[in-house]
Amino acid sequence: MINSSYLGTHAPDVGKGVSELLISKLVQDGTVTVVERAAIDKILAEQNLTNSDRADPATAAKVGKVLGVEAIILGTITHYDYSEKIKKASSFWGYSSSPKAKYDISAKAQITTRLVSPDTAEVLAVSEGIGETERKGVQIDLRDTGARLLMASGVNSPVMNESIDKAVAQLAAQLKADLVRLPLRTPTINGLVADTSQAGQLVVNIGSRDGVKIGQRFQVLRPGKEVRDPVSGRVLMRNDTLLGEAVVTAVSDTSSLAQYQGTGQPEVRDIVVGIPREK
Repeated sequence: MINSSYLGTHAPDVGKGVSELLISKLVQDGTVTVVERAAIDKILAEQNLTNSDRADPATAAKVGKVLGVEAIILGTITHYDYSEKIKKASSFWGYSSSPKAKYDISAKAQITTRLVSPDTAEVLAVSEGIGETERKGVQIDLRDTGARLLMASGVNSPVMNESIDKAVAQLAAQLKADLVRLPLRTPTINGLVADTSQAGQLVVNIGSRDGVKIGQRFQVLRPGKEVRDPVSGRVLMRNDTLLGEAVVTAVSDTSSLAQYQGTGQPEVRDIVVGIPREK
């Protein structure tokens, strides 16, 4: 999620373009899997969140938990600088048939990202990519209005694009190194059996908002005796009995259907505990 809102009307799609470039760099060797923007937008709409909310770590963590990802990347284009300096101008109309000028052009793009935990909203790592490009003596025909407008803003300028490419390449290399060092995520997904059937189908009181997905495996446990701290009253341990396992077959926002197999017959208020998936 790359934010470029501060750039204003001159570059409204820069953030989206940088996001696409970064995704291509991250996935090209197969070591990283990236969730498509459409899936993120769908979750934002379902959670009644605005596009501007996505830059907030707490919101990003909420979306990431629903998507079941290992980490969320939040990014900002911190520099998008383009400058040109005229070096030499030819004669203008009436004095020359070719009114041209030579420019020295420079551009700088700087992108910073934060890796955010979907479980705690903690910032796990910060990375930065910087790209700078200079061109000396670039000749521009002053009669070409379109070229002059593009130069004035830097949008679609080859010099600006080259700087962005450099920044994204540097950033992707840092992010890959950070992602490899991330600890294996073992999200805790706990719920209760809300209903049972003789065919072994369970209704569980947690759904996609809690990170449950089709194919999720649960342990089904019968709650045992609780041992509580005599001072604080918190539960120190509980002697639960494993009944069997269940696999999720359908998911809504707040509930799931799961097919159960085991030695004991589940009951309402039995505990379900998510089994972490293997990497």
